[in-house]
Amino acid sequence: MKPDFSKLKYTSISEGGQSTGSVTDDVAMNTPEGIPVQAAYGAEALQGLEHLGFGAGVAPYLRGPYSTMYVTRPWTIRQYAGFSTAEESNAFYRRNL
Repeated sequence: MKPDFSKLKYTSISEGGQSTGSVTDDVAMNTPEGIPVQAAYGAEALQGLEHLGFGAGVAPYLRGPYSTMYVTRPWTIRQYAGFSTAEESNAFYRRNL
């Protein structure tokens, strides 16, 4: 049986509840690499982050090596196959794919 949500008063939800937790400005945890992670981030945390305005393929290359990333190159083979040159490796993969 499915619950009937059509008769639920949504105004009572915002009126009646009490917050059980709190968000502080203290560091909630540190990652294994030692990077501090806050319990919550707001819009003010994005202020002054210059890298958000950069695109891929434009120095300082923060969003990937290609401007289209992998849209035009959906996959690449990057394995060591034991061949001495890239041409021999490419010929092997073309024959066997």
